[in-house]
Amino acid sequence: MNQSEWKDRDIEELVRKLPQIKDDRTSQSIHARIVRQKKKSQSSFKRFIPAVAACAAIFIMVLLAPTVLNQLTETSMEKSESKIADSSGSSENKIEMAPQKKETEISPESSEDKKIAITKDDQKENSEVMMSESLKEPEERLSLYEEDLKGKEFYSFGLVSPDAVPIPVSIVEEPEEDWLTRHEQIAEKLPETDWGLEDYLPLDGKFTMDNNKVVFTLDADHPYSGSSAVEYAFYHSLQYSFQHKGIEEITLKNSDGAVPQFSTAGEFSKIDLNEETHTAYYAYSPNGRERFLVPDNINRGDIKASMEAMKNEETGLLQSVIPKDINFSVTEGDGWATISFLNELDLDTLEEQSALEMIEGILLTCRSSGFDRAQFGNVKQVNWNGFNFDGPIETPISPNKKNIDN
Repeated sequence: MNQSEWKDRDIEELVRKLPQIKDDRTSQSIHARIVRQKKKSQSSFKRFIPAVAACAAIFIMVLLAPTVLNQLTETSMEKSESKIADSSGSSENKIEMAPQKKETEISPESSEDKKIAITKDDQKENSEVMMSESLKEPEERLSLYEEDLKGKEFYSFGLVSPDAVPIPVSIVEEPEEDWLTRHEQIAEKLPETDWGLEDYLPLDGKFTMDNNKVVFTLDADHPYSGSSAVEYAFYHSLQYSFQHKGIEEITLKNSDGAVPQFSTAGEFSKIDLNEETHTAYYAYSPNGRERFLVPDNINRGDIKASMEAMKNEETGLLQSVIPKDINFSVTEGDGWATISFLNELDLDTLEEQSALEMIEGILLTCRSSGFDRAQFGNVKQVNWNGFNFDGPIETPISPNKKNIDN
């Protein structure tokens, strides 16, 4: 049947045959149904989230696993190396790491025993320290003393600084039968410039012995004349080279046997090696590093005048070895001079080099006045740097002890 053939009556008939649309549910039942469906959908979503999170976590672990494993391996190796490095000190640390007992757990007897043991250990340690200090070698002294020889020979030399200051120096060597020849051999090896001095030795000439005298024959073209400073240095270089050796004098001559002539000193035939020069000693530094004890070569007549002169600086080159605030008195006795300080002298309050220069400068000054010994009074220290101030001290046999390589 075509659509055009539909009649109104037929359409109405079909509509009447349709089932009736009717909802018998109440509003409450409809609302309850909606709530149940909502809860069900939420529950399903919540169960879905953990599953997704778990999958994500597994995926991340798979990606990060190699990096984590490498870090764990490196950390493990570092800890192992640290334990090996610290193993050497583990025995010392065990005492500190061990749990300590409470004071209530330590018996009075054991505590007392420990106190006694500690006291004994302290006493033993103090005894060892005192013994060690008593056995220590004395500090190096500046001058040469008889006890320094020990069967050896000493050779003295007169060196010259760039300021034309003559400086006595002493060298200890094995004894030689021909000591004068050995003297000239050592003179060639002296490191004068290393000590801040002029390259002055050996002198231009020849040394020979004539009984108890040294004869020096000058070269024809010698450089030791021309000014008072040059001639002064030459004179005292010879004097310092042979004093303290028991030699009476040095005789000078030209190669033809004539007496040498000097532009300032005139005729210069000999040097008297008299030990009693009554001169004062001072400190001198040619280069700001090396320091020497040198005499001023002024004969003051006696020990008292020489000692008083030591407190004054004769020139800008020489420095007094006695601080201005230290005063003393000098007396002459049988065999030695006594230097008594007016106020107690504490050598430890002075710089060591300065204290040595003062003590040894005084001793050398006493030696220049013929004293083999000197007594110090009112010194706080009894023993100091190899000196015993409880009695007379032997004066040096020669100043400025030096060592050279053979």
